[in-house]
Amino acid sequence: MPVPDPFREGMARGWKTYNGSQLTQDLTLEADVAIIGSGAGGGTTAEILSAAGYKVLLIEEGPLKTSSDFKMLEDQAYASLYQEGIGRMSKDGAITILQGRAVGGTTLINWTSSFRTPEPTLEHWAKEHNVKGHSPTDMAPWFEKMEQRLGVAPWMVPPNANNDVIRKGCEALNYSWHVIPRNVRGCWNLGYCGMGCPTNAKQSMMVTTIPATLEKGGELLYLARAEKLTISGDKVTG
Repeated sequence: MPVPDPFREGMARGWKTYNGSQLTQDLTLEADVAIIGSGAGGGTTAEILSAAGYKVLLIEEGPLKTSSDFKMLEDQAYASLYQEGIGRMSKDGAITILQGRAVGGTTLINWTSSFRTPEPTLEHWAKEHNVKGHSPTDMAPWFEKMEQRLGVAPWMVPPNANNDVIRKGCEALNYSWHVIPRNVRGCWNLGYCGMGCPTNAKQSMMVTTIPATLEKGGELLYLARAEKLTISGDKVTG
């Protein structure tokens, strides 16, 4: 039996989405808030603002790919879902940056590890970069809210043999270890998280915050790169 594709079903019901690569004439869209990027930050912000009654427009440079498009094939996924066809690197070329480039951003192709930002990291940001309002105490209710929203919980499936060796080694050395919490609901354990989830078990922005935004009357413009903002007074006009 085919797996339902809730996003395509929503589009059939009238969700407002626009393919920026297929426009035959100028398109003018109006919103209270335009959000550039539809990943974890953009998608979450869009849901919060649309729930508060604001008209939201999401702008995404990547394509719109939903569960029906995910075939668990690396060549297709890398070319269509990743920045620079999975070729994005750190400035020194030492690290490959596995960054998403599609509606849902990196939440579409990550491996669902969903742990809270460590307290030493939050403290470092405050001390070295003067980041305010992000202390462990400030962030705790937000972490909890998103964990509930995205179904974040330790993965209950027993570890495979190689991971179990790591567990035993940690216990023998008296190292602390934990099962990674994951943002999934009803995971089929296919092992192709990085190709896009064909069953919609991964609670990416594609199946959570973006649908909620579109249900509230928000709009989505994809395959459209925002290169500059036109500002008039205190408003962005183009």
